[in-house]
Amino acid sequence: MTRTIDFYFDFSSPYAYFGSLFVNDLGLPTTWRPYLMGAALKVTGQQILAEVPIKRDYAAIDIARTARLYETTFEMPSYFPFMSVAVCRAFYAIEAAQGQAVAQVFAMKAMRAVWTGGPDISDKSAILTLADKAYLADAIESQEIKDRLKIETNAAIQRGCWGSPHFFINAGGGSEHFWGCDKRWQIESWLEKPW
Repeated sequence: MTRTIDFYFDFSSPYAYFGSLFVNDLGLPTTWRPYLMGAALKVTGQQILAEVPIKRDYAAIDIARTARLYETTFEMPSYFPFMSVAVCRAFYAIEAAQGQAVAQVFAMKAMRAVWTGGPDISDKSAILTLADKAYLADAIESQEIKDRLKIETNAAIQRGCWGSPHFFINAGGGSEHFWGCDKRWQIESWLEKPW
């Protein structure tokens, strides 16, 4: 039976950026599913890392260390933390118009923009420039795309997503759930021989 991966993430999570660097290299068909992590945090009563001093201080060290591990350029944006509503809507509008593969290309461009010193993707005009898709301005504001993001966010929460990123390995009607970009090696081990 074919295994697949569902990759749930919020563009505003630096750890999601690190997860995005390897998820498509795991060798399985992968579906990217951005969602609004803030909605999940409300459900669980959690706060974002930036609002909890002891976690924020640790995360600053850990994020820099993780960037070195993945040998990637990383720059914390001056506008962090930020709302990812518009960029998530853009992803689903692109997916609806041109498919998952094109939406993934856009998502990677947006991730790189956020986390390597690019334009402010919390700004709709920056998203439109980055995507370079004429239909996107209207599509982002359409009720269909707004509803789609709500549906995807609720589905993510129902599946157990409360942070970013989450990876679901699907096979045989069930799934194995991993949270965090540091789970790459567990995922690879589990794919080789489930334990």
